[in-house]
Amino acid sequence: MNEYKMIMPETIITDMITDMIETVESACTESLLYKLKQEHVSKKFQTEVQGYHLICEAPIKEALWEEINKNIAACVCEIKDEAKGNHKSGKDMQFDEFGISMKSAKLDKNKLSISSYRLTTVCSDKNPGDPAEIVKEISQRDSSFQYYSILLREELDHNILQYNWCLIPKSCPLFNISETELKPKFGKTGKNKGVQVGWETKYASITFSMSSQLWIHFTFDDIKPYIISSIKVNNSQKKISYTDIFNIKTCFNP
Repeated sequence: MNEYKMIMPETIITDMITDMIETVESACTESLLYKLKQEHVSKKFQTEVQGYHLICEAPIKEALWEEINKNIAACVCEIKDEAKGNHKSGKDMQFDEFGISMKSAKLDKNKLSISSYRLTTVCSDKNPGDPAEIVKEISQRDSSFQYYSILLREELDHNILQYNWCLIPKSCPLFNISETELKPKFGKTGKNKGVQVGWETKYASITFSMSSQLWIHFTFDDIKPYIISSIKVNNSQKKISYTDIFNIKTCFNP
């Protein structure tokens, strides 16, 4: 009975601290989402994407998305710590006080995957690794940012591109990887049949033959609640050349 009385206060304090952290995190999440979920920010996203495709036919992805996303968020946020194409693990940019990891992905039959960092230091075909150490490494890599800013694209018929911009908190269950969920992935055919070739969870996978890169897999329905803005672009329209832009600029600013 005495032991029970000694533990109870500690449990109550731990629960209180956990509740306070969750409340603060929720307030922070709402503040950034409130900033970005405004009509003029959505319009900025749409015009930036349409403006890009006045010139370029290639879909927006990777470093291009970083540049465009910076232009969009700058209308309501202070932008800092830009990666400028130097892809280190974790944060690519900072919106106000929030670290942002920027990703792009192609939507195919309602499914998509985003790539993350390589985990060769903690797991490989030569050393499969330990779930606890793998999760610890992932947590350390993820500590520099709070959100994923993801640009989804769907390539439709007649050269139509559908873009969706999502801002997803890192704390979203889609990205939570625990050591109890991490299960060995075994080869099913050929020389690797029955041999461990990686690790997997419901939403994540690590494949040794792909430099132990971490991938997150989910469906469009999983992330619908996090969509900030969408735009459909007719990519078959004639493009403006860089020379055209230069001539237009010099015409107005000789």
